[in-house]
Amino acid sequence: MVARNEIIVCGAEVADAEILTEKCKRAFDSDSDVGAPGPGGPPGYDSMEWNSHAIKNAYLQYYKVVSGNDIVGGFIAGDRGPGYQVCERIWIDPNHMRKGIGQKVFELVWGQYPSADLWVLDTPEWNLRTKPFYEKVGFVQIGTTHHLPQWSQRYYEKRISAGFPKAMSKIGNLHNDQKLVIVEGRVDRIASPRTVSSRKTGEQLKVAEAVLTDDTSSIGLVLWNDQIRQVEEGSRIRIENGYVKEFRDELQLGVGEWGLIITLL
Repeated sequence: MVARNEIIVCGAEVADAEILTEKCKRAFDSDSDVGAPGPGGPPGYDSMEWNSHAIKNAYLQYYKVVSGNDIVGGFIAGDRGPGYQVCERIWIDPNHMRKGIGQKVFELVWGQYPSADLWVLDTPEWNLRTKPFYEKVGFVQIGTTHHLPQWSQRYYEKRISAGFPKAMSKIGNLHNDQKLVIVEGRVDRIASPRTVSSRKTGEQLKVAEAVLTDDTSSIGLVLWNDQIRQVEEGSRIRIENGYVKEFRDELQLGVGEWGLIITLL
């Protein structure tokens, strides 16, 4: 039993999915009070099936937040490489907001990952509640993402340790067949998009070739379809979940299906 005012964070079980879904839906739907265009949330936020699968997902760590005898929120953690942790989602039941629970949850979760170099997360630009909260607990906005068609997202990180993160690479150190690449650089050039046919399906695809440069080297960056609009010449970007392939004796960097392009500030 948990003391009345004590907050604990522990692994969620499938049996918790129903109550976690209920609390999650209430929390995200309340965003309509702080800038959201209406009730709603991230994919599966109101689905017991989605939350059950997420609890069982070996690539995620799904925590329940308990106060007294009640589940009052949840936290889903992931990673994009060694020491590169991601807050996929955090939510607190609206009846328990503004009681310091969210800050306590972050502190407890961070304690579970002593080898973390940094934590990252994103949040909609319209959200008037999350910006001051994340900044209060030590996150700093480093950029924006534009992968969603409806709005842009603020992208935050919190550095835990000094030095260059273990999961990140310099362009000069990239090699053929490397996966799960995290790299930053300046977009020196973007060619005009052209249309090609998929070898697998025959469908028409848009592709644009760019050049990404850091202080060690440059590499060709291949952008497909919706990725093209997310990148501007002269901007600095971070790519997460990229991959490297050799094409005509030159290394090329691509953005994976679950990859992310962050436009750095």
